[in-house]
Amino acid sequence: MNRRPRVRSMTPLLVVSDLQKSVDFYCQKLGFIEPLLHGEPACFAMMNRDGFDLMLSLGQSAAQVVPHGPHGVWDLFIHVADLAAEQQALEAAGVVIDKGPTDRFYDMREIECLDPDGHRICLAQDIGNEPFRAAETWEGVLDVESAKFHLVLRVSPSNGGLVALLDSPDQHANNMPVDQFMLQGTTLHFQMKAIGAHFEGEVSEDGKELSGRWSQRGQSWPLVFLRI
Repeated sequence: MNRRPRVRSMTPLLVVSDLQKSVDFYCQKLGFIEPLLHGEPACFAMMNRDGFDLMLSLGQSAAQVVPHGPHGVWDLFIHVADLAAEQQALEAAGVVIDKGPTDRFYDMREIECLDPDGHRICLAQDIGNEPFRAAETWEGVLDVESAKFHLVLRVSPSNGGLVALLDSPDQHANNMPVDQFMLQGTTLHFQMKAIGAHFEGEVSEDGKELSGRWSQRGQSWPLVFLRI
């Protein structure tokens, strides 16, 4: 068998109904740069992000524009280094996240959005080295009288002890580090130095409930986490 020449790159091509609208979406919303348009009037465009190219071709009829997004199938897969930062940038640009973040069994964390034609774009991060991909998860609602905040606590064994991260979806804050996470018998205590908070509570006999108090900057409120 003859040795095949080395593949240098692979470039996806999407057929779109409005070339300029799609160019604006991928450049202004998804961070692609240096768009080159060809034709008079323009019927083809090429742009790149971090050296990876994307081609757009104007369909000659509506029948040629066949996005897979409405069927839940990806048209484009983009592997990024920091999915949380990517999601924040997308939402700041006005992009609606259609699905996710979702952790998959193949160790990828994914979000999905749609382009103007309905092409489904999956943006994903490798989480194979993260200790939290198989974490034990607890959820609670912190009622501070003026507002209520959903909290998600993810706990995982690490180096003979326990480590944790806390999400506050209502505040769009994810993966906040938890310090000094300690479980002694049924008593659990942890601190979060970055936000000046700490929690102390007791695990129920059936192991499904963690009730205690959340303290932050001189104030304290009851908080119950439930294992999910």
